[in-house]
Formats: sequence, C-alpha cells, structure tokens
Amino acid sequence: MSKAKEFEFEKPAPVMDEEDEATLAAIDEGIRDAKAGRTVPMKEVRKLLPQWITASSSRKGR
Repeated sequence: MSKAKEFEFEKPAPVMDEEDEATLAAIDEGIRDAKAGRTVPMKEVRKLLPQWITASSSRKGR
C-alpha cells in the first residue's frame, strides 16, 4: 500500500472569497455530522477507499 500523503498546514489551500450556498450548506452538514459523532474511522476509510476509486474509475460517460 502506498504511503499516505502528509498535508502541509503551513501552506493551506486557497480559500475563495465567495462560496455558493450549496457548498456552504454541505460544509455545515459535514460539521454537524462530525460533532454528532457520525464519522468513519480512518482505518475503515483505508479499507473502503480502493472500492470507491474503482467504482468511480469504471463509470461510463466520462
């Protein structure tokens, strides 16, 4: 398995001045889910990720 990429917190991703309402609503929903404990442990994500990649890579109509 390849090594997980480390994030550079000293150089965060640029933030747009304006986000559309759908994006802000999705972010708020994610924050509420995290606060409520509706998260997936990293160990489980690592198991599921190959399936997600395969499923999205095999979609037709790209």
